[in-house]
Amino acid sequence: PPNWVPCTQFLLVRECDKQIVGMIQIRHTFNPYVERYAGHIGYSVHPDFRRKGYATEMLRRVLPYCRSLGLERVLITCAEDNPASRKTILANGGQYESTGLEPKNQVNLERYWIDLYQKDKLP
Repeated sequence: PPNWVPCTQFLLVRECDKQIVGMIQIRHTFNPYVERYAGHIGYSVHPDFRRKGYATEMLRRVLPYCRSLGLERVLITCAEDNPASRKTILANGGQYESTGLEPKNQVNLERYWIDLYQKDKLP
């Protein structure tokens, strides 16, 4: 659809009972909104599985895929009042850039970049 960009989505499924633990989306390109507010990557973890490291692991696992798309670095944003997401980004080498107001939802978003060629951060 107009204003959408190509995207790949991965699911994290618990093997023992096929329960969906979380999902992560990689936006391959930017449009103006994605570049300013959404970033390359978005993720979510089912409430029953939060605070167990799943988001951090999902993000770690998709970074090589992002590199395979030809990206040299990825932008990830998180709400200013979401310390869990901030911790996930920082654990994967995120470098803070700035905070700005997203006008549609009236939320302050922090912007972080992850360099995909940092030898010590990627498998």
